[in-house]
Amino acid sequence: MAKIALSVICYNNETEILEFAQKLSRQKNHEEIVLLVTCNSCKNPEELQNRLKKIKENTYVYTPEKNIGYLFGCLYGLSCYTEAYNWAIVSNTDIDFVTADFFEMFLETKYTEDVVCVGPDVMLATTGMHQNPFAQSRPSRRIMRFRRWIFSNYGRFVLYNWLSLVKKKLIRTSEGHAQSGLVYGVHGSFIILKKQCISDLIIDKTPIFMYGEELYIAEKLREKNLLTYYDTQLKIIHNENQTTGKVNDRRKQKWFEQSMTYLVDRYWYIKRKKI
Repeated sequence: MAKIALSVICYNNETEILEFAQKLSRQKNHEEIVLLVTCNSCKNPEELQNRLKKIKENTYVYTPEKNIGYLFGCLYGLSCYTEAYNWAIVSNTDIDFVTADFFEMFLETKYTEDVVCVGPDVMLATTGMHQNPFAQSRPSRRIMRFRRWIFSNYGRFVLYNWLSLVKKKLIRTSEGHAQSGLVYGVHGSFIILKKQCISDLIIDKTPIFMYGEELYIAEKLREKNLLTYYDTQLKIIHNENQTTGKVNDRRKQKWFEQSMTYLVDRYWYIKRKKI
């Protein structure tokens, strides 16, 4: 039985998928990890499956009828895989594991029973900035409404992204990042979840295509009083050069707007009493 089901997306990036499988095969305990690949857009899924099997035997490729985005693409792979496992991972493929014992350390760590989500220390390769924790505490309604306002307009979206890029370039340090502990949410590039959470996420149909998965998962867990843990002993380097870099800004803006509108309306909306 695999202890971990790790799910990724292929979107015309077959070469990187193969490289990611190589990285997994070099990990200790790699035989306890099954790799699931959802082909949102692939030239030849059958050929990809055959090539992946030569690198990592316990790999499976699935092809939905259309592009279903990042989070729900990964969840699609997990829904197709019917064998037993303990933990699921939703992951980007543009990452590097700092050590060969990443998964060994994770499996040996004893988290409390109510911790169902774990996020590693994710460091941007370009700046040394740490992307976890995504949020120490829950964003306020004012902040979420502000984000929705930013992402509802293309000009504001472009300006916000430019300012974020400037901030990333200014923060070029690996010092002073948060210590291990409970947090509100972890970065979407690599999210570890107990299997018990997956079915609830799969059946909950949402309009989140890309972006906002961190907030969505955090709120789903919060509804059930389940906890998220940021673990600094687990280290990943995020190259942040993958699929979304191929998407133009106008499409990104629409996806951000769609996600923020849904999240604010569902989780941060306050119904006013009639007078």
